[in-house]
Amino acid sequence: MERAVACCAPAGLDRDRLLFNFRVGLTEAISNAILFGNVDDPGKRVRIELRVRPGEVTARVSDEGGGFDPGAVPDPRLPENIAKDSGRGIFLMRALMDEVHFNDAGNAVTLVLRDLPGPSVSLPPPLPDEVDSQPDAAGMPGVERQSGEGEALDGLSREMQLAHDLQMKLLPPIPRVRGVEAAARVVPAESVGGDFYQVLQLPGGRTGVMIGDVSGHGFPAALIMALVMSAAAISAQQGGDPATVLEHLDRAIGDELESTEMYLSLCYCVLSPGMPEVVYANAGHPHAFIVEPSGTTRRLLATDPPMGIGGAPFSDARVKWAPGEDLLLLFTDGLSDTVARRGRKSGEDLVLKTVARNHREPAVEILDRLFEISAQSVPLIPADDRTAVVVRAE
Repeated sequence: MERAVACCAPAGLDRDRLLFNFRVGLTEAISNAILFGNVDDPGKRVRIELRVRPGEVTARVSDEGGGFDPGAVPDPRLPENIAKDSGRGIFLMRALMDEVHFNDAGNAVTLVLRDLPGPSVSLPPPLPDEVDSQPDAAGMPGVERQSGEGEALDGLSREMQLAHDLQMKLLPPIPRVRGVEAAARVVPAESVGGDFYQVLQLPGGRTGVMIGDVSGHGFPAALIMALVMSAAAISAQQGGDPATVLEHLDRAIGDELESTEMYLSLCYCVLSPGMPEVVYANAGHPHAFIVEPSGTTRRLLATDPPMGIGGAPFSDARVKWAPGEDLLLLFTDGLSDTVARRGRKSGEDLVLKTVARNHREPAVEILDRLFEISAQSVPLIPADDRTAVVVRAE
């Protein structure tokens, strides 16, 4: 990706469109080619061709797989497709690029990005049945609307709603892993946020659990989130230790973090079947814990500063873990800040006590309790994205 972005610099595209739209769209195309086209077969290759002209870049990604029918891929915006794994990558490519074309065989995709005026992110048009049935406020007595003002606000509202839907669909379903019970949830503060999680089935029967929090929220945070999730899935599947995965991520998103002056806190844990320890790397994420049945909590201390502030190399750490007994709890400060009471610096204690009280409950019910108390709370500071992951393993 670094080489591709460098090659495309002479096109003179807007920097944000090149670093966000192009990089994320091309990452999705390459990920699909590796993981689905070639079915992760190391004996097959992926070819990336770039054509650079003033004001335009074209990328063609082809694999050696049997191809697929892009017209048969379900639209992930439709309610009946929300839980399906397929369609998110193609939707993201179409959302971020100006043109997306597949060849007849379905094993090559061409992406085109141009230097167009307007926002860095353009979303696909609404679904045909998405029609606003609400009455027009301009026709109601006592309501004044400047010419064009309502249309602009309505357009912005729809764009943000589609962006929210896109972000939610990018968050992967929890895989069914034998001997592992996991649940995760994200509630963004605005239409689009920068919190994310990953629960990954790794080689050797291991399970990877990741949580991240991109500073701020809105489109830039969501796009960095998308980029991290794509890079994390590829890097983690190679079976590397947590520190190596974080180093790969740091290289993948370093330019974006620098250009946007953002940073990313991230904790990545690996659980191995029957092993009495959790191996993890923690880039400045403060809310990562082991919760014992007795209610005792042990924090997974940071091993490195957040990405965008520090840098490689990253390091691993190990913490004792009782399979079948202990819980792994990861959450973002949006959750703890939301439940904070006056006189307290954060609501972390309340979050931990809630988990301890419900320790024997299923992971999804523990999440229910956490988000119930957050929904009933009045934040003392501006709301932030709220995310939590709960894992129990044999």
